[in-house]
Amino acid sequence: MFATKLPRCANSAQHRMHGFARMAERAVQIFAILIGAVFLLSGVVYLYLGRVTCLVGGNFWSVYAFAGNHTWLQSALLKQAGHVTFFPSFIGLANLRFFHGDVQMLFFAGLGLLFITASLLLIPVWRDKSVTLTAKTLSTLVVLLGNFWMGRASITANGEFNCDTSLATAGAVLAVLLIPKMHCSWTITAIVVCAAFVSSFSFGTGLAIWPTLLLLGWCLRLPRRTIVLIGISALAAAVVYALLPGLPSSYGMQKESGVSLHNPMGVLTEFCRLVASPVLFTIAAWREAKTLTDLSQSFSIALIGVAALTFAGIVVIPRMLRRDLGKSTLESTGLSLLIFSLFALVLITIGRLISFNLAPFAPRYLFWSSLFWTSLILLGIERGEHLQWGRWPTVLLPFAIAILAWPAHYQAWFGCKNAQILYDKDATALINGAVEAQRIEMIPPQFKQIFQERVHLASQLRARRLDVFADGLQDWIGLREADVFGGRHTPEALRGQCSIDALGQCDNGAPAARVSGRALKHEQSIPWTLVITDSKGVIRGVARSARISPFVNRTFYQSKFTAKIGFVGYIRDYNPDLRYVVRSADNLTLSDEVIPVQH
Repeated sequence: MFATKLPRCANSAQHRMHGFARMAERAVQIFAILIGAVFLLSGVVYLYLGRVTCLVGGNFWSVYAFAGNHTWLQSALLKQAGHVTFFPSFIGLANLRFFHGDVQMLFFAGLGLLFITASLLLIPVWRDKSVTLTAKTLSTLVVLLGNFWMGRASITANGEFNCDTSLATAGAVLAVLLIPKMHCSWTITAIVVCAAFVSSFSFGTGLAIWPTLLLLGWCLRLPRRTIVLIGISALAAAVVYALLPGLPSSYGMQKESGVSLHNPMGVLTEFCRLVASPVLFTIAAWREAKTLTDLSQSFSIALIGVAALTFAGIVVIPRMLRRDLGKSTLESTGLSLLIFSLFALVLITIGRLISFNLAPFAPRYLFWSSLFWTSLILLGIERGEHLQWGRWPTVLLPFAIAILAWPAHYQAWFGCKNAQILYDKDATALINGAVEAQRIEMIPPQFKQIFQERVHLASQLRARRLDVFADGLQDWIGLREADVFGGRHTPEALRGQCSIDALGQCDNGAPAARVSGRALKHEQSIPWTLVITDSKGVIRGVARSARISPFVNRTFYQSKFTAKIGFVGYIRDYNPDLRYVVRSADNLTLSDEVIPVQH
C-alpha cells in the first residue's frame, strides 16, 4: 500500500515545485516590466522638467551665427570642437528656419532619437525564439535602464547634445543589426553603409562603427567583397572627416593633461576608469558622506574597469576566434553593442588625450560607458539561460542593478533642475545684455576668450531674434511702458518683494544691477515674465521666474526647491539714485500693482 502511494507523493511534490517555478517566473516577468516602466516614465518626465532651455553652452549658437551668411550645406559641413555633426546640424538648421531656434523642439527631437535607439535594441530581443519570456522581459528592463537612466542626463536633457549622440547611436545600432543580412541583398548592404555614415557624421564617437562592422563582418564570414566595401567606406569616411574644415572661432584650447599617449600604463588606467565611471556614480549616490571626488581618486575604480574588460574579453575573444556570433539574436545584439561601445570608449580616450584632458569621470561620458554595461548585462542574461544552477542569480542580477542604480537616478532629478535654473539665469542675463561683476571675476583665464566669443555670438543672435531672443523681450528695454503695452493693464493682486543683490556691467560697459525676488499673482500663481521700470515709466530691464511652480515643486520635487522659486532680472544703465519697480507682464499685459526694488 505504501509502495503504491510513494510515486503519487513524489509526483505531487514535483508538481508543486513546477507550480512554484512558474509563479516565480511570472513574478519576475511582471516586476521586470514594472521596474522598466518606472525607469522609463520617471526618466522621460524628469528629463522634460529639467531640460536645458537655452543653447548658451552648446555649439548650435556658432552654427546659427555662421548660417546667417552661408547655406545649410556649408554650415553643416564644419567640425565643431573636433566633431563633424553633419546630420544633427540639419535638425538644428531646420529648427532655426521654422522655429527660430526653439530649444524645446531640439529636446523632443533628441528624445525621439533616444526612443528609436531603445526600440532598435528591443526588436531583436523580442524576435529571439531561443530565449524564454523571462529573459526577454529582463532584457527589456536592462535596455530601458541603460537608455533612460538619469545618470546620462548631462547629455539626454540637452536637446542639442542628445540629437548628436542619439543619432550616432541609432545609426550604429541599425548598422550592426542589419549586417548579418548583408550577404543576402545589395539593398541591405547599402542601408548598412548609409547607417554607418549617418553614425560617423553625427558625432565623432560614431566613427567607432567602422572597426565594429569590419570585426563583425569577419566573425560573420561575410563575402570578401562585402568586407572590402566596408573597408573602402571606412577609409572614405576617415578621409572626408579629416579634410572637413573647422567652424570659425576666435579662441583655442590648450592641452593640460598630465597623461599622454607616451605613457601606456597611464592611458590604460584612465581607460579603465572611463569604463567604470557608471559604477563610480552609482556608488557615490549611496555614500553621501564620501564625495564623488574622493571616490574618483580610488584605484579600486580602475580595478572594476579591469574586471569588466576581462569579462568582456572572455565573452568576445572566443567568438572572434571561432568566427561565430551565436544563433541567439539577443547574444549577437549584446556582442555587437559591446564591441561598438568599446571602440567608442577607445576613441574618446585617444581623442581627448591628444587634444584635451580626458576627465574620465565627466558626466557626459556616461552616455557611452553606460552602453558598455548595458551590453555586458544583456550577455549575462543570455548566458544565464543555459545554466542549470546559476540561472536564478543571473535572473536576479538586473533587479539588483536597478536597485543600485536608483539613488543616482533619483538624485539626478534634482541635479537636472538645478542646472536648468542656472541656465535660465544665464539666459535672462543675455536677454538684458548684462552680467554681474562677480561672475566675470570667476571665469578662469583660459575660458575668458570663450566668454567673449559667446558675448559676440549673443549679439548676432539678438539681432536675428533666435533662441532666448525669439520672444523679443530684449526689444522692450529702453522703451516706455505705454509704447510696449499700450493701455493693457489689469489688477492681478501682485505681491512680493525683491532687492538688488549684485552689481555688474552691460555689454556696452554701462553699470548694471541684478534684481532677485519673489512674486505671486492672486495669492497662488507665479508671474513668469516681469519688467523693471524706473520712475519715468521707462523699462530698464526684464526679469523671468524660475521654471518651477509650487505645484511642480511639491508634486515632483518634494518641496526641495521652495527656496529657489522666484525671479531674476537685471537693470541696465543702473542709477542708485533712481527708484525702480517691478510689474508682471505676462500675456503682454501689465499688472496695476508694483513691487518696489529695495536698494
